[in-house]
Amino acid sequence: MDRNSVIGFALIAAIMMVWLQFMKPQQKVELEKAATRTELVGQTPVSNIPAATAAAARLDSLGAFSSASVGTEKVVTIENDLVKATLSSKGATLKSLVLKKHLDGKRLPFDLVSARDKGALSMLFLSNDGKRIDTRDLYFRDLDATTSRTITGKEKVSVSYILDVDAGRNIKVTYTFTGDSYVVDYDLKLTGFGSSIAGNQYQLTWDGGLAYSEKDMVDEAGNAIASSYIGGGLVKLDAKDSKQVYKEEQSGKAQWVAVRNKYFVAALIPARGTEGVFLNGSRKAGSDFENYVAALKMNLPAGAVVDDKFQLYVGPLDYNTVKPLNVGLEKIMDFGWEWLTRPFAEYIILPIFTLMNKYIGNYGLIIIFFAFLIKAVTYPLSMASTKSMKKMSALQPVMKELQEKYKDNPAKMQSELGRIYKEAGVNPLGGCLPTVLQMPLLFAMFYVFRSSIQLRQHSFLWAKDLSVPDSILDFGFKLPLYGDHIAVFPILMGITVFVQQKITPTTQTNEQMKVMTWMFPAMMLLFFNNMPAGLGLYYLMFNIFSVAQQFYINSTTTPEEKSAAALQAAAHKPVQSAKKGGRKK
Repeated sequence: MDRNSVIGFALIAAIMMVWLQFMKPQQKVELEKAATRTELVGQTPVSNIPAATAAAARLDSLGAFSSASVGTEKVVTIENDLVKATLSSKGATLKSLVLKKHLDGKRLPFDLVSARDKGALSMLFLSNDGKRIDTRDLYFRDLDATTSRTITGKEKVSVSYILDVDAGRNIKVTYTFTGDSYVVDYDLKLTGFGSSIAGNQYQLTWDGGLAYSEKDMVDEAGNAIASSYIGGGLVKLDAKDSKQVYKEEQSGKAQWVAVRNKYFVAALIPARGTEGVFLNGSRKAGSDFENYVAALKMNLPAGAVVDDKFQLYVGPLDYNTVKPLNVGLEKIMDFGWEWLTRPFAEYIILPIFTLMNKYIGNYGLIIIFFAFLIKAVTYPLSMASTKSMKKMSALQPVMKELQEKYKDNPAKMQSELGRIYKEAGVNPLGGCLPTVLQMPLLFAMFYVFRSSIQLRQHSFLWAKDLSVPDSILDFGFKLPLYGDHIAVFPILMGITVFVQQKITPTTQTNEQMKVMTWMFPAMMLLFFNNMPAGLGLYYLMFNIFSVAQQFYINSTTTPEEKSAAALQAAAHKPVQSAKKGGRKK
């Protein structure tokens, strides 16, 4: 990356930071005070309450549902091509979901469900007598005798649970799995509840966030959020401060609610209109894990039977997997500016990567081919930039003479400079403007490579995982600005930046050039040392192709082209000298 690239990159970064500060949407975040905790002052700790007394209290808190609070839990395991899920009759909930094609940072299977004690899914509502009912506290009746099923391809299997409240009321929950899909159909049928639920409203809730899977838990926490797509807009909740509890509640029709970590997502997708959404987030002091609750608020339409259908997606946050759901779940992926970098990511970078992946099995090679493709496409811009820099370099003596002559008259100096630029056919921004035009694509690459699951746990050369830094030595301690390890790709990239600056035409003085020759490679080294290896590989190869391109441009420039700008500059010098001589006479 040459000086013009860095200048352009810095300009875009400055614009981005200012824009984000002044244009970002305001989120309604409520902070719960310590005084609003559910534990009442002076309340006897649960551990000190006799078992019989605690059981009686629990029964009383559930009212008409108290009879269902006692029972025997039965679990059933459903295994398809992609996941292994465990369902429980206590709460008719999802207690475990292990992905088959994705491992954790230690290359071991891991469970995405963090709330494994109570389960992740529940129905919440208030009964007419003011009892708060969470179906995870209730034992359902298993309608299927099987304890495990394995399916593949387009095969389907359903598991149903029913809760008989009394002779006229029951709740039926049905899960339907497909052999080759992460999507689970979730049907909730309520019979006889028309006037039994306060406000004629219930919530379908995912509780517990998602378990972390990466080695760098700080980085993963930085990507963990609860979110919703409601009213055509995206709502995000980030519980980044352990001293606060965050809440977001909005009314309207939601396409989905979801919780995510860096590479995986759990989403609830309703089939009919919702009343709104509820998001909650918290973080324990001293812990990197962020706990989230995401709920859909559903009204109960008139009628003896309410049959609501939902889809549950728990799996990788892969654009090509979530986009076909056609509910906008891909919008939870961070590709930067919605109107600038996101279109580059969605309509250029990801489709090209997907196409290349059909023919090239290694993502390291895909990145190299992609860098070559981008460099080939931007070749005309690079050529224009080089020619402009050569012309500007040739005009430097005249420009310095004008600056000295009109140092006390800035307006006259700018006028004369403008005249010379026009007569010489030079655009003063020609050197950096082509680079600035490439910046949206470079920023989009940054976002895609930083968050794309495609690179996760794919190796290339010495890099064992292209989604994390290609560290070859860990210090065991952290150095300011640099980090706690040595990554190779950033070092090689710094060398290519140094070489490129040496062979690229410049308008700077020798002292300025000496400073930049060492400053920019050092900046790139510090910036990319903690970036994903895939991103470092891309910029390394982009710079290597840029160096080769610059050698080619320099070697194929004709003598006429080399002297053209110098002749243009020389043509102005007699004019200046004549004016000086006239004044002396």
